[in-house]
Amino acid sequence: MMKLITWEMDRSKTPDDPEERMKLTMAHCEMVKEGMDSGRTKAWGMNPGGEYGFAVSDADEKEIFAMLAQYIPHVKFKVESMLSIDELIAILKAAQEKA
Repeated sequence: MMKLITWEMDRSKTPDDPEERMKLTMAHCEMVKEGMDSGRTKAWGMNPGGEYGFAVSDADEKEIFAMLAQYIPHVKFKVESMLSIDELIAILKAAQEKA
């Protein structure tokens, strides 16, 4: 099942030093790129202000936790299961058949 992951940067955990902040940001970007290249992350985006964004994954909950744990405490996450259109249609058809 597809998961929508929304995230928000926790600026209170961001280094004050610009050089250290850039180093951390680049490390996070490399981890995101690795997830995209491996296929674990299907889509990813960030708002232009760099404060929040989203990701989409079809990994299971254990894999998602392992992926997201790398970013804690710098990023806060919400993970929600989502139905694909094919899953939704199958559910609706099954409901119609029972009616």
